[in-house]
Amino acid sequence: MLCQVPTAQAVGTSASSAVLMEAESGRVLYEQNAHEERLIASITKLMTALVALESGHDLEETVTVGEACTRAEGSSLYLRPGEEISLKGLLYGVMLRSGNDAALAVAEHCGGSVEEFVGRMNEKAAQLGMVNSHFANPNGLNAEGHYSSARDLATLAAQALENEDFADIVSKQEIRMAFGNPPYNRSLYTTNKLLERYPYAIGVKTGYTDDAGLCLVTAAEKDGTRLIIVTLN
Repeated sequence: MLCQVPTAQAVGTSASSAVLMEAESGRVLYEQNAHEERLIASITKLMTALVALESGHDLEETVTVGEACTRAEGSSLYLRPGEEISLKGLLYGVMLRSGNDAALAVAEHCGGSVEEFVGRMNEKAAQLGMVNSHFANPNGLNAEGHYSSARDLATLAAQALENEDFADIVSKQEIRMAFGNPPYNRSLYTTNKLLERYPYAIGVKTGYTDDAGLCLVTAAEKDGTRLIIVTLN
């Protein structure tokens, strides 16, 4: 009787840039154009959420939505000027629904202004050693001087997941909450379908624009090992 021995297959991806990294050690297990600077769409919001969570603001603080925030293009939470919502609720809107308006509201509240908050995002990137990254806004819409790399994003995701509040938010498939004036119930569903389809997935974030293409940062954990996978375009 002949025994068929399976042959190991080389890893491949259609992504323009990709990396597979062990979170704890930072050891790279696979990479493809991992340090190439690329548009990253709403993957940007990993940094937005982390900077907000490290800003010292209480998650239960009430945020009043400014009129400028409601004019954001693209994916939206459909916030209204003067609407009141907790900071935690906004962060759910940022990370599950990928609301560009919510990201601007978070930045205004936690930074005093969007510009000041973006400055803090770049300071955090420098602190983490993200040498191929620069942020121009908190929501990821295409802009000059707004880019990152697969390797930098893996570093960011690994660091962000060490924050318990961040890890809890990005692990949710659905959240139901009441906000508005007067309050009304909304259900927010994650855009990250791997949380439903892959049993070891613990987050993190999808992103898309026409120019950036499909982007995804995934974290998975099994038997004490956590892996971060980034695929861009």
